[in-house]
Amino acid sequence: MSSPKQLHLDIKLDDSIHLSKFIFCDSTKFLITSLEDFINDNPLSHFIYLWGNEGVGKNYLLRAVNQGHLEREKNTAFLTFSNSKKISPDMFKGLEKLHAVFLENVHLLPQSYEWEEAFFNLVEGCMKENCKLFLTADRVAKLLKINLPDLKSRLLAFTALEVPEIKEEEKASALKEAALRRGIDLGNKEVRYILTHTSRSLSDLLRLLSDLDSFSLEKQRKLTIVLIKELLATRDNNPNT
Repeated sequence: MSSPKQLHLDIKLDDSIHLSKFIFCDSTKFLITSLEDFINDNPLSHFIYLWGNEGVGKNYLLRAVNQGHLEREKNTAFLTFSNSKKISPDMFKGLEKLHAVFLENVHLLPQSYEWEEAFFNLVEGCMKENCKLFLTADRVAKLLKINLPDLKSRLLAFTALEVPEIKEEEKASALKEAALRRGIDLGNKEVRYILTHTSRSLSDLLRLLSDLDSFSLEKQRKLTIVLIKELLATRDNNPNT
């Protein structure tokens, strides 16, 4: 069997990005189950519009779902609008022939007729070819700055899933659970330290867990508050790492 192919820009697949490593708690249970069904080709819909505030982890989830497809040897395409200068409307052509297409940050779609028409044609093509389409944005579809009425109506018809803000009372147990799924034994003291001294956004917490895992292996030391402090100091000295 040929290996799965992916058209992509600005993405590097790695083992640290996986749906099973996302924060799982009562607030995210329905969402995670829905995304697992999407990966396993038993979705609520072939057309998912995932939205949420900054830092809730929506783009982590998009990349995790994409990786889930690649692990199942499905051909996919991934494009991000975070830097639209690196992509062009022509890149949408033919993507509907793939198993799934993933578009990150569609709220940053350039405001031009050429872009909106190309996006509309992609949506229409995916509907005809039964290609799954997964989008992320920082707002609901009706608030997107889109001038093409047909495109707006198509996006409003997508199944919208919101990435919820994790309740404060859930964060400690959810963080411990996420760490365990990565093979990290995170004690209560360490959890409290992390939640007190670092960003509490989901995307930042997931990134920190990945960094802690790598840092602990590199230093060949148990994960303690001292080690966490060392990593945070390293980050402060090298803010771009």
